[in-house]
Amino acid sequence: MNGFNPDTNYYFNCADELNILDKNNNKLPRELKYIQEVLNYLKTLKGEHKLLEVGAAGNILRYLLPKNINYTSCDCFKPQDYICDLDSENLPIEDNSYDILVCLETLEHIINPTRVMKEFKRVVKKDGIIIISIPNDYNFYLRLCYLFGIKKKNIDEPFEVVNKNLHIHKVRVRDIIDFIGKYLKIKEIKYLWTSSKSNKYILVDKFLNYLAQIKPSLFTRMVLVIGSNNKITIRR
Repeated sequence: MNGFNPDTNYYFNCADELNILDKNNNKLPRELKYIQEVLNYLKTLKGEHKLLEVGAAGNILRYLLPKNINYTSCDCFKPQDYICDLDSENLPIEDNSYDILVCLETLEHIINPTRVMKEFKRVVKKDGIIIISIPNDYNFYLRLCYLFGIKKKNIDEPFEVVNKNLHIHKVRVRDIIDFIGKYLKIKEIKYLWTSSKSNKYILVDKFLNYLAQIKPSLFTRMVLVIGSNNKITIRR
């Protein structure tokens, strides 16, 4: 596999995620609020659905989805149902195979997200659902870090070789919405703030989430977009 070289200390593995669920009685910790938002939406869907998660890491959705949704995972490292390096390969999946595609905190790590979005549209059925989350790298906290010259180890690549594929793309809230809007008919946008230690900062997080609805560009840590695959993309 060429290209993506994941830092295993950065990505969850299956054992870690199962331990998280066990300790919290199948309730996700607050810092994984964006995953909970996805689950809340998926639980409203009726009938049987096939779901593909791209950038699945530890497959945490697999253990939490309602029974009417059949889960398949894809990432560039094991254990997954499909192994695929999105920087150099197309998804090894036939056209119009899935009703739902979920891609959380992944596109900012990809060299060519435009090509990958076209792949998402290809494997999802017409009128299918695509759910994407991307971090806002221009929230107030990161702006302060940039102002004082502080680099975040889990975000910024060292000035050497891009080999961990951290945040290759530094995107703003409007970049995220404009980009996804080119390919999907946007149904819902959620502006979220979650601290890395949310259980210690519950009141702070609640306040920042309130501010995120007023000024998303400053107080949103991640943008979650739910879109429909029925928008025709003009080929260029």
